[in-house]
Amino acid sequence: GDHMSIKNKIMEDLKTAMKAQDKERMSVLRMVLSDLKYAAAQENVHAEMTEEAEAKVVSTYHKRLLKSKDDFPEGEKRVAIEGELKIVEEYMPKKAGPEQVQAAIAEVLKSTPDRTFGPLMKMVMTKIGAGADGKVVSELLKKSLG
Repeated sequence: GDHMSIKNKIMEDLKTAMKAQDKERMSVLRMVLSDLKYAAAQENVHAEMTEEAEAKVVSTYHKRLLKSKDDFPEGEKRVAIEGELKIVEEYMPKKAGPEQVQAAIAEVLKSTPDRTFGPLMKMVMTKIGAGADGKVVSELLKKSLG
């Protein structure tokens, strides 16, 4: 379909940023791209990365930024990092809401007699995909298993 991979979207947006001379966006997108390329090379040079693998790279980058933000309680550096975070967030998968998670849990529970938390957790996470939030999933799953 017309669904673009995260990497392709970043490459497109980088071209736009270069035309606009948007230095901050250029540098952030270049960093994320190089992380994506590195991750792809680690996996398999010939295979396209899955959307989930790409999303993982972007959210790892995001986590690193959050960590470094803590090192700068105030000042210009912190403001710069906050700007970077905003840019990176545009490329992160939207988190699945509780309704979505609940629906996935219901489907998984219907599809298997297994009531072991670990394997069910894995199945639900897989079903939801890149937008799954482990904390929300485990809370709701525990409730459902009650």
